[in-house]
Amino acid sequence: MAGTELRLMAVHAHCDDETITMGGTLATYADRGVKTCVVCCTDGKLATIVDPNMPEETTRPRLAEIREAELREACRVLKVDEVEFLRYGDSGMAGTPTNFLPDAFWMAPIDEAVGKIVAQIRRFRPHVVVTYDGNGGYGHPDHIQTHRATLLAVEAARLVPMYKDAGEPWRVEKLYYTAFPRSQFERMVEMAHQAGIDPPFGEANPDEMAFLTPDEDVTTTIDCVGVIGRKRDALRAHHSQISEDWPQLSMPDDVLKQFADEYFQLVISRRPAALPESDLFAGITPQG
Repeated sequence: MAGTELRLMAVHAHCDDETITMGGTLATYADRGVKTCVVCCTDGKLATIVDPNMPEETTRPRLAEIREAELREACRVLKVDEVEFLRYGDSGMAGTPTNFLPDAFWMAPIDEAVGKIVAQIRRFRPHVVVTYDGNGGYGHPDHIQTHRATLLAVEAARLVPMYKDAGEPWRVEKLYYTAFPRSQFERMVEMAHQAGIDPPFGEANPDEMAFLTPDEDVTTTIDCVGVIGRKRDALRAHHSQISEDWPQLSMPDDVLKQFADEYFQLVISRRPAALPESDLFAGITPQG
């Protein structure tokens, strides 16, 4: 790898999470010449199949394979350089018996999961890593496990005594969590009401929506309006999971552009940060 090359790694739980939470960011940085990598932790085999052309009885046995192919296509659209699969079993939604299946990511020894992500970090050598917050965004066991393993891996990857068989130590300069600002959600609801249409999440009380991020926790805004079409195409690549009534597919173009930005929370920085910021690589000088 070139010594002046910036590198971004996104660690996600399932195929489609990368596009939903930060597809515009991945596309934006790819266009800027940043080398990008998506690590997907689970096979997603327990997800609800929404494509009417994919019958349950014939699709379910192949869903893991289908979803991997969808992720590869979405990443091709976004111009992501590398896609890596850890292939842990999908744990299913919180509180379901599938959480405790022997191959479920939720049941994986945390030390093992951390070691696999450490190996990916030391191989790819990202300056910036992005994953979820401590609740995994919305409480899904696989998202929470992804958060835990990635947070620990970012710290372990730089330490010589840890995971000695996982490659040469590498220090990640910044770690971010994906974010959905509460103010953005409230603006979506207000605009929907003004237009006389149903809000994207119904009439749910924002106080009860675990995936919303308090505005004071949001540190970083990435302008993605120039790549919103690519993000839409990447969302459509995940057609087993995402139908045309998905908010970012069903919104009129002029409305969608008003909600094209993506948001993040900076949680680890090896150097002083000037917040708020509009660049995940703010303050970083390429190295190694």
